[in-house]
Parts: sequence; C-alpha cells; structure tokens
Amino acid sequence: MLMKSDAMRKDDPTALFRGGVAACLPTIPGYWSIGFAAGAIGTLSGFTVWQTAFLATALYTGSAQFLFYSLWAAGAEMASVVLSVFLVNLRYLLMSSAMSVFFREQTTLQKIVSGLLLTDETFGVAVQRGGHQGTVPFAWMFGLNLAAWLNWILACVVGGCLASALPPALMEGLSFSLVSMFIGLVLMIWFASRQKKLETFSVAIAVLVTLFAAGHMELSVIVIVAASLSATLATVLLRATQKGAK
Repeated sequence: MLMKSDAMRKDDPTALFRGGVAACLPTIPGYWSIGFAAGAIGTLSGFTVWQTAFLATALYTGSAQFLFYSLWAAGAEMASVVLSVFLVNLRYLLMSSAMSVFFREQTTLQKIVSGLLLTDETFGVAVQRGGHQGTVPFAWMFGLNLAAWLNWILACVVGGCLASALPPALMEGLSFSLVSMFIGLVLMIWFASRQKKLETFSVAIAVLVTLFAAGHMELSVIVIVAASLSATLATVLLRATQKGAK
C-alpha cells in the first residue's frame, strides 16, 4: 500500500506542479535582478509601466527586451527591431529541440504551452531533471514555467515603477546581471552533465566562433551561428563516441 501511495503522489498533477514551482525558487533572485533592470530601462526609455508590463508578458525574454529598448531609444525602424528580436529569440528553437526528447508523452497542446514559456533558466532546470529521470511531466514543467513567468512580470513592473528613484551607478550594475545569469546557467548545466568533456568542447567552440566573427556579423547572427555550430559538432562527436562504444 505504501508503494502504491508513493507512486500516486509522483503522478499527481498537483504534486508535480508544486514540485515545478519549488524547482524554480533558486532562479527567482536572478529573474528579479534582471527583470528589475529591464523594467527600469523600459521606463527610462519612455515607456509607461503598463507598456513595460505588457512587453514583459508578451515578449518574455530579458535579452530581447534589453535589445528592444536600446533599438527603440536609438530610433531604429520597426522592421529592424522586429528582425533583431526574432534573431535573438531563435535560440529558443534550439532549446525546444533539445527538450523534445523529454516531451514525447505530452500532447501537442502541452508541448506548445511548455515551449512558449520556455526560458534560458527554466531550460537549464528542466534539462537537469530530464537528464536524471528521463522525462519532464507537463504539470511539473508548467509549475516551473508559470512561477518564472509571473516573477518576471512582477519584477519588470516593480523596476518600472521605481526607475526614477534609482541612482545611475545602480543601473549600470544591474545591466551586468543578465551576463551573470547566463554564466551561472552554463556552469549549472556543466556540473550536472555526464559529458563534461563534450560540454567543455561545445562551449569552447561557441566562444571561438564568437571571437572570430565579432566585427564581421551582427551580434544576434553570431549568437545563432555559434550555438548552432557548437551544438552540431557536439552531437556528431557524441554519436561517434556512442558508435565506438558499441
């Protein structure tokens, strides 16, 4: 009876949802630091708090929001803004593809919902669970994504409301929080990986491509090219290693 009870709790959607929310808790300070800065920059760029909140709700990506505000403040054409945001967000296509192996038991609607709310942070957390348990239940993923999404919106709203009271020095410090979050995500995934040499090789390739391509391409294009090339080479090496082991 005890074993059946434990199994039922593991399959209980409510328990899985709460587990996803709990798994999001360590990333919330990062969401708040970046979201607070994004909201403040949005207000300082001439947007109202309501407009900043709407953008945080609909766009829901820190790097794209920072890019949007900077391009808008510089007077860029709308087509350029849309294209730049699109290119920056293409990385989520790679992340969703990587997560698809854990979503095989989900319905099409569940996959769409999980993909729409996927971020760099929730991707890192979900990959760790998927790597250890082989699957990511929808209820758990929805709890993780929903907690992150709501905290991001709230952080942007608070940052937008308090923007006028922030000293310039603090704003400059907060702008680096986005970079710090990405570094933390890379390290978190690396320590949880069972293929640390392959992960290190992939990161090194991405860094080298970025360094050599800098000044020759748009930054958003460099990000996509570096990520795609490093992921492709890592996949080829992984398959070659698995075939060799057989």
